[in-house]
Amino acid sequence: MQIIPYAGGISMVERNDEPELQCSNCNKPWWYDDFDSIFIHCPHCQGELRKVTQEEPFRHS
Repeated sequence: MQIIPYAGGISMVERNDEPELQCSNCNKPWWYDDFDSIFIHCPHCQGELRKVTQEEPFRHS
């Protein structure tokens, strides 16, 4: 289990890899395999998801 703090809360997930996506609105972490379609949005708030990169890392606060 991994606890991931983010601006607005924490997520407890049953995986050890780093999040691949982050919601631009609510900041929740996501992974590509959470979705069945290539047309994706945040299931929590329907916000736009951005890819986590070295240039734009995951925002914890």
